Amino acid sequence: MLSFLMRTFALSLSIFWRALPCWALLAAILYAVFSFFAESPILFLILLGFGAGTLMVFMLFVNVRSGLIVADEVTPTDLGKLFLRSFKFFRFFAIFNAMVGVLSLGAFYVASQMGIFDFDMAVEAVTTGDPQALAELQSSLSRPSVYAYTTVTQILSQIAYASLAVPMAANAAACSPKARNYEIFWGFGAGALRMFLLMLVAGTIVTGMVLVYGFVLLTMPVFDGLSLMQVTSIEELTAPSTLSSYLMIALLVLFPIAGFVWFLSLWCAGATLCFIDHRDKSQAEKDFEIARVFERPHTAEDLRALRLSRMQGTTGG
Repeated sequence: MLSFLMRTFALSLSIFWRALPCWALLAAILYAVFSFFAESPILFLILLGFGAGTLMVFMLFVNVRSGLIVADEVTPTDLGKLFLRSFKFFRFFAIFNAMVGVLSLGAFYVASQMGIFDFDMAVEAVTTGDPQALAELQSSLSRPSVYAYTTVTQILSQIAYASLAVPMAANAAACSPKARNYEIFWGFGAGALRMFLLMLVAGTIVTGMVLVYGFVLLTMPVFDGLSLMQVTSIEELTAPSTLSSYLMIALLVLFPIAGFVWFLSLWCAGATLCFIDHRDKSQAEKDFEIARVFERPHTAEDLRALRLSRMQGTTGG
């Protein structure tokens, strides 16, 4: 597992530098389209809502293919296949997401029947807003059984989504001319545990980065020498007047964007390595079975010698 983590983090940096221009280009395109629909932003949001899922899958495929290119595992990209596979995989993901949602509702119903949750009390507390009812609800949600239920469901949910890593990478790998035409769910579940542990480690790192970023955001002097913690009124929030202040603001804006792209790059790096390992393992098993079927028959002399050796071994025992 340690070797996998080291390989993944190293590959994520290579993917990050290759994917960052693509994300910047996407942001520029979205900004241009938004400017075109400036008089009707609602229409822009509707169009984005319909295409956001496919667009996100498309960018994830681009990240995975960047990793496959670094690993010298793919030929040049077929854009037609890339768009078509992105749309198909998003439909598959939407169905999978709906199934996870139904299972989550079923688990919640079972938990409420077991007494872990009091659904009626929760509805009454939320709808009435009664302080005493809200306090009782908060107290009921602080029980160990609720924490255990939440932990188990979160772990199972994360493992379920980690199971999609290899299928996603396989579909991205198929977006090349004459590439193997993987099924939409090929490799489902392979590498799920490794991906779950990777996201656990990555989540811990991201949490630490968020805490550091929040501290820097509050303490960095960008408002003419004042930090956000030193500002006591809106009137003190003056525009920066020095180049260093503008650079600090640019850094504060770009850091979360770069962190988001790196996190996706890390996930795609893990998916890429899991796909390569699973593909090589599957191919090795297939080659072994083929070798067994087409193994060269023994000659009569070989069979006679083998029979004599077995008889001598039995006699000697």
